[in-house]
Amino acid sequence: MLKISRGIENWTPVNNPIVTVGSFDGVHLAHRSIIALLNHYAEMCRGESVLVTFSPHPRLILPTKDEFRKKFRLLTTEEEKEYLLEKAGLKNILVVRFDEKFSALSSQNFIKKILVDTLQVRHMVVGYNHNFGHDRHGSYEQMQEFGRLYDFEVDKYPELLVQNEHVSSSCIRNFIREGRLSEANNLLGYEYFIHGNWHQNIFEPNSKFKLLPALGHYLTKVKVKGIYHYAVCDINEEICFPDLQFLEEGDAMKINFIREINW
Repeated sequence: MLKISRGIENWTPVNNPIVTVGSFDGVHLAHRSIIALLNHYAEMCRGESVLVTFSPHPRLILPTKDEFRKKFRLLTTEEEKEYLLEKAGLKNILVVRFDEKFSALSSQNFIKKILVDTLQVRHMVVGYNHNFGHDRHGSYEQMQEFGRLYDFEVDKYPELLVQNEHVSSSCIRNFIREGRLSEANNLLGYEYFIHGNWHQNIFEPNSKFKLLPALGHYLTKVKVKGIYHYAVCDINEEICFPDLQFLEEGDAMKINFIREINW
């Protein structure tokens, strides 16, 4: 069972924590591979896997002049991410409140305050392109130096490729923005999904920060009242399901996007 601690002050120590840090938006194949490695190390030392993650997502908070970044959207809401992390076998999450004050924390202070003083880390696993601390200046090499200073081990997880595509949240977002759901699903390891409700004959997502696919037509699997229905989803100015005539006002829905349809 996944244990979630919201805030440093609410963390309860665990034995021999095997830790990774990141937003883990999408909980894609590379994320799940890192979790599997954490659990492997934890089993060897009778410890527990731990993810330090952030709320809200840092890119929703940090100021930017880049118009593309201003339109940043999430692959998973917090609830969806926690569900997927539990399904992947993670044992503990420490959710750190991310704001401008926290973003100013240096890489060394981040490690000392969060990883060493709070978690009492014994072993770290970081992604191959992981950076941390103020302006993401902290690198894997720095993490190794801090590991020697504070007496914890550090491993780097290598880049993961699927069908010659780099597995990353950014790459998956780009595929979804371009309407290439088949390719996005290959990197996610599951069908991209959105939760929402049926309102005035259109689908309204639960979160305004959830990434929507590009305009177009998609084969989907729609869960309504516990039953899945295959249907074509039409995304134009609104999200519609012309074939689902039985939908009623207020129906809770989960849409799984199977693939794009090229008319």
